[in-house]
Amino acid sequence: MWIDALYSSFDYLIKVIPPIVIGTIIMDILVEMGWVKKLGFLASPVMRFGNLREELGVSFLTSFGSSAAGNSMIAKLHDDNYIDRKETIIATMVNSFPSSIVLSRDLLPVVVVLLGTTGLIYLGIVVLIGFLKTLIALAAARVLLEPKPHGEIHANIEKIPFGQALRRASKKSGRSLKKIVLTMAVVSIIVFQLMETGIFDWASSLMSNSFLIRYVPAEGLPIVAGWFASNIAAYTIAGNLLTAEMLTPKDVILALIVGRILASVPRIKSMLPYYAGIFSPRLGVKIMFVSLMMQNGIMVAIVAFIIMFW
Repeated sequence: MWIDALYSSFDYLIKVIPPIVIGTIIMDILVEMGWVKKLGFLASPVMRFGNLREELGVSFLTSFGSSAAGNSMIAKLHDDNYIDRKETIIATMVNSFPSSIVLSRDLLPVVVVLLGTTGLIYLGIVVLIGFLKTLIALAAARVLLEPKPHGEIHANIEKIPFGQALRRASKKSGRSLKKIVLTMAVVSIIVFQLMETGIFDWASSLMSNSFLIRYVPAEGLPIVAGWFASNIAAYTIAGNLLTAEMLTPKDVILALIVGRILASVPRIKSMLPYYAGIFSPRLGVKIMFVSLMMQNGIMVAIVAFIIMFW
């Protein structure tokens, strides 16, 4: 049993560590060469609105390509004491919109083939969730944070060749990456071992008794159950039910959103090592729970909107 869990944790680590390593090294190279401001200005209006450092704009832009790389850049700025814990948590939430774009881009071929136009509507809702999450985080940042000086990180940086910057960045990133990889490996092994004990299945069974279930048609319950296996399983079941005309597009979207909410507990098994590894275990857990609460709160509001107005 524990050997299977060990293999599962290694398989997970192989997928998530490379973009984290790349993101951390790129951030250090940008800082060493003074390019942070040159690139960060593209997202500077967004950062200024939220009283966030302009340098965080690079992380925001990077998240349109890889959320792991973008978050690792935030972690690097935190580790180097350029941003505090509060700004770190908020900056991670601000990256939700680009992350939702990446998620939708990856799911587009599968969801459109299985669900057609209904799938496009669902992906639009996924992007909307990320956008609202970013908007709420920026509004909170504007209230909670003081305006920050911009360009301070690289104010006195000399111009150096790329090769020298790469050597400096690699040496500097090495210290952070050792801690990140070690923490992520330990937490991943623990989490996947706990999965073998059935603790996440038990927690999922509690979630299945949620009041939200009553708003899903009986024919749509297999979609909700599918989420506890994987999102692809849920989409496949939804596609079959939609094709058989057993559910309307509204019912399918409602079942998919409710299933995504209720599957939050199983998702912790991948979110916990991800956040605890990129940041620290304590900060990572805080970020994970803030992210889940914001996302689920927005999705519950969307479910209520669909029930009342569709």
